[in-house]
Amino acid sequence: PLTRALLGDSAAAPQSSSEPAKRQTSSRATERPSGSGLFANLGEGLKVGGGPKRVEVNLSTQMLRAYEGNRLVMKTRVSSGRGGITPTGRYRAGPYKPAEHYSSLYHNAPMPWSVQVSGHIFIHGFHTVPDYPASRGCIRVPIDGRNPARRFFNWVDVGTPIVISY
Repeated sequence: PLTRALLGDSAAAPQSSSEPAKRQTSSRATERPSGSGLFANLGEGLKVGGGPKRVEVNLSTQMLRAYEGNRLVMKTRVSSGRGGITPTGRYRAGPYKPAEHYSSLYHNAPMPWSVQVSGHIFIHGFHTVPDYPASRGCIRVPIDGRNPARRFFNWVDVGTPIVISY
């Protein structure tokens, strides 16, 4: 069945029997910028299947990209750890994934929409997300505007592969 590509929207869309499902013919992921520049345009069209989920965080560009198969479903700016403290490597989301979390290391600081990457390193929402590394190791995602932190939290599954690199 076809579903809307919007994250968090589980409403099924009807498929016309006279129209064949469109297939993506390119093997490369496609990016469709939205008006805000934070996300791929998730509202355009419908998708079939999707493929396995994966997340890429580029510390050089301070960008997070989320994919289903080769299809980019989310793109947002992030702010990683100062002085290269955010670890690089291959991880899996979780096992800890709370919507409301508070830092056990930094004065009980709020960390909404948290997804554990490794140990005390999380991808989480934050009110201040500059375009440069500013955290103490975590990967900050904006909670303003369309709230990409919440969208990412709702989209990612425990066990989803996460690659953090330069």
